[in-house]
Amino acid sequence: MSIAILSDLQQEIRRLFIAGSGLAEGDLRLTKILPQLQKLGEAAPVFNRVAQSLAQVIEPQKAEQAAVKLLDLSILVNSILYTQGTTEPTGGMAESVQVEGTNIACSTTIPHRRLHPAVEALTSKGQGRMEQLRLSFEDGNLQDFRIIPLVVAALDDGYSEIAEFVYEKVIPAYGADALPALREQYNPQGGKPDGRRLRLLHRLLDASGMDLYLQAAQEGSLDVRSAAIELLGNYSEQESYILEQADDKKKEIRSAAFAGLAKLGTERAVDRLYQALTSSKDRELAAEPVSQCSAVTLTSKIIANAEENLQRIVSGQGIVGAANAAVNKEREEAIKQLLADVQALDEKQPEEVLAFLKKLLSTTDFIIPETEEIQQQAANQLLWMHTPEAYEFAISLQDAYNGTFIAYSFRAAYKTLSPEEVYKRFAPELSNPKKVAAKQLLGAIHRVTPSLSKQLLAAGWDDEDFNATSFAAGESASKLDPRWIDVFVEIDEEELVWCLADRPNPHIAAYMSSKLQLKPSFRTHRTSSLLLALFRIGYKEAPELLMGILEKESVKNLYYLDTEQRALLNLLPRSYADRLQKFAEALTYENIKNQILAIAESVAAKPEELANESVTEKGKGLWGWIKNKMS
Repeated sequence: MSIAILSDLQQEIRRLFIAGSGLAEGDLRLTKILPQLQKLGEAAPVFNRVAQSLAQVIEPQKAEQAAVKLLDLSILVNSILYTQGTTEPTGGMAESVQVEGTNIACSTTIPHRRLHPAVEALTSKGQGRMEQLRLSFEDGNLQDFRIIPLVVAALDDGYSEIAEFVYEKVIPAYGADALPALREQYNPQGGKPDGRRLRLLHRLLDASGMDLYLQAAQEGSLDVRSAAIELLGNYSEQESYILEQADDKKKEIRSAAFAGLAKLGTERAVDRLYQALTSSKDRELAAEPVSQCSAVTLTSKIIANAEENLQRIVSGQGIVGAANAAVNKEREEAIKQLLADVQALDEKQPEEVLAFLKKLLSTTDFIIPETEEIQQQAANQLLWMHTPEAYEFAISLQDAYNGTFIAYSFRAAYKTLSPEEVYKRFAPELSNPKKVAAKQLLGAIHRVTPSLSKQLLAAGWDDEDFNATSFAAGESASKLDPRWIDVFVEIDEEELVWCLADRPNPHIAAYMSSKLQLKPSFRTHRTSSLLLALFRIGYKEAPELLMGILEKESVKNLYYLDTEQRALLNLLPRSYADRLQKFAEALTYENIKNQILAIAESVAAKPEELANESVTEKGKGLWGWIKNKMS
């Protein structure tokens, strides 16, 4: 019985070593153990001594004294258990094993209270985990060796975004400190997460892990084999082995082998990749790996093959529209092969590639419905080349083929021309928004216009260096000419209006406030965006509109605040603090209630004069106040 009490006390001491000795003062668990020890102390003085030491730990004291007292108690308890306990295993002597140490440099100085949110995010399910994990990473709260095994285990997380984040960002930041956990959790018979573990091990071990990669390539599961074969492409001595795998029956293995050969870039690798690209069996698998291969000879071969297939499509030998089934089949094959050729030229910069893309999109007989996918691929590649010549040609396609490529022309112009020139060239195209070309142009404008959420994050709403001036003045919103917003109001493109509204304008304010009357709900992205835009342009009725919508919200349906919603509530003037507090107190979910109560408290603390200041005064007023409250 006495030994059991000491064992319980030992566990509680370990808990406080992790959580921090400062939490020992008045600890309920320790307080419950103290009377039991005092009773035992009546019969055995040693327990009386333990009780006295425990009482000193529980009593209020300075932080440095608390740590010393807790350490003294630990030494005393461990000494008694060591002398009174037994270390012999049941059933006789156990076989001794070698203990392997590590060279982990990560410290354990981060308090448990700072680690806990990340631990919860890594070991639980539900919403908000990704945001918490990203915040913990940015704050440096994952740089502790105690959490490394949990982070490595998160590669198996069912939420793919978390698995991707720890693979791309968190684990690489540990460097060699992640090696023990990766080795321990790596399973050669596992799935994709273990393929990722193998790739992470390769980053740390490089050539020294060759035996591990070869074993994985030969004996691992399909996912692990695929990862290993691709990794072997970093080593020229493995050329023959990878070439063998390129003929495997399983397409996943062949695809990995093509990726490995692309890394090698040797003469034999180039020949095999070209063979795969020009065969109906493997061309879809080979296109992406080929695009990653930097061998100039391979690029030349692909362009020559693409030229031949273009001629087969547009030649006047009765291929297009011919009744003969065999000829039509040949034409279909040429289209499929040309698509693979163009995809394989992706991310390649030589002048010959640009020359071929120009020829392709300038050939009238090629611009037919059957080749639409190739046309889009070629136009996209013009933009991906990021060269003045490619952009210039893309802009020249604005009026070609009834505006088929107008979206690509706009994106190229947006990159290279002034906002005034872009407006002058493209705004007239929206005179009839129902035209196909106009719809494509609007799609391109949406693509280059950042959402309000992105603008908030770009301005650093959650950082101490939040740039209120940039967001309030619209400097990070868009490179579009200000005249576009009037065009979007005219054609009723609501989302573009609220994304671009950045300065006082009665006409724009009237448009957005009228839109707000259509099914307003604080929980919808549309309502939040309209309200945030109205605050941004200094609309005087914005606070009352926000509070009115909020008070009509069902208290049972509100359980989460996103970036825009938090920003909105912080923008309320001080006079709305009581109403906001009253609303918060009626909420069902405790977490959201506490968040809004905290915001209400901050709103109540605003200086009175802020209510009369304009939000467009370059970071002053409400936006400047938000800088301090949301950091």
